Amino acid sequence: MHFQITELHNFGGFFGGDTVTLSGAPWRAADADEQTLTIDQAALTNVADRHTLTVGMVLELVFAGERVEAATLLGAVEPAQLRTAQGDPALPDRLEAPLVLSHACPTCALWVLSDHADVPPTCPVCGVTAPMT
Repeated sequence: MHFQITELHNFGGFFGGDTVTLSGAPWRAADADEQTLTIDQAALTNVADRHTLTVGMVLELVFAGERVEAATLLGAVEPAQLRTAQGDPALPDRLEAPLVLSHACPTCALWVLSDHADVPPTCPVCGVTAPMT
């Protein structure tokens, strides 16, 4: 499920654990109810630290029953939010072509992570292949 964050409640949880509690709703689901979730730091697959999550980010969530088993960052409102959440990228020693880490998707109006081999890039949120901006 693609889930857009609408509010961050707290970091840590009871006894200062490694969690983040946030609210949101399925991305662009007009009739969906907002829900509150608690996600463990270990479930964040491509986010350096749970403290870098911000309102407007879109996560792909995988559930194991009621628990979030995996949360993968797909996009954010601003490119700096993506870069902060991901940390410094692991770069190859030598590049044969430009390395695209993220791009603006004109369809969903988010900055999204790019698959380096995907040219032109396909948005991981809405699935549209669009020219980079």
